[in-house]
Amino acid sequence: MVEIQCLACDKTLKLPQFVNTDNYDGQVVCSDCKALLHIKLVKGKVLKYKIVERLRQGETRKVIFEVVHDNKDKKPS
Repeated sequence: MVEIQCLACDKTLKLPQFVNTDNYDGQVVCSDCKALLHIKLVKGKVLKYKIVERLRQGETRKVIFEVVHDNKDKKPS
């Protein structure tokens, strides 16, 4: 398992289970400080790592997952 220190708060970042550490290029949110980070992992090694957005004191971040349905078979009303 890849362990990464958060660039904003220096805590150990726990990567979500959906992150493929062999090949991942995307964003994760630190569970402690809620900073938005961009990481690129290849074969379990960090190639790129930066802070995208840091929350100000008192702000909160909501993580929302949107499910998009394909309506090709639906006939217009």
